[in-house]
Amino acid sequence: MKTKEEILKMSKSELVKYYNSIEFRTGTKKGNSDCTDCYGCYGCTDCTDCTGCTDCYGCTDCTDCTGCTDCYGCTGCTGCYGCTDCTDCTGCTDCYGCTDCTGCYGCTDCTDCYGCTDCYGCYGCYGCTDCTGCRNIKNKKYMICNIQFTKEEYEAKMKELKGE
Repeated sequence: MKTKEEILKMSKSELVKYYNSIEFRTGTKKGNSDCTDCYGCYGCTDCTDCTGCTDCYGCTDCTDCTGCTDCYGCTGCTGCYGCTDCTDCTGCTDCYGCTDCTGCYGCTDCTDCYGCTDCYGCYGCYGCTDCTGCRNIKNKKYMICNIQFTKEEYEAKMKELKGE
């Protein structure tokens, strides 16, 4: 154990490294491997600026996440991969700005969706693919604001909206 005087002389990075190396009463190490400026995290590797995370890898600026990989700015997520600015999501991949979603892939700004792929701005959807602005639909494809489109119509409208 370091003395009070030794701790007072430490830089921020030295203190974080020391804090993460301390063994607590449980006998487990609090330490993280190669993390930078993380606080209160456990079992994480190669993370930066995270707080209260557990068993994450390569995340940046996340808070209270568990088992996530390569996420940025997420809060309260579990088992997500490559997500950005998501909150309370579970098992999502490559999502952005989603909240309370589970098992979604490539979704943006969705809330309370389950098993959706490449959806944008949807709420309460289940098992949907390529839907935009939809509410409470299940197992649908190529819908905009709960209106059905053909694949070609949908893709043309999305291209138009993206300005391509």
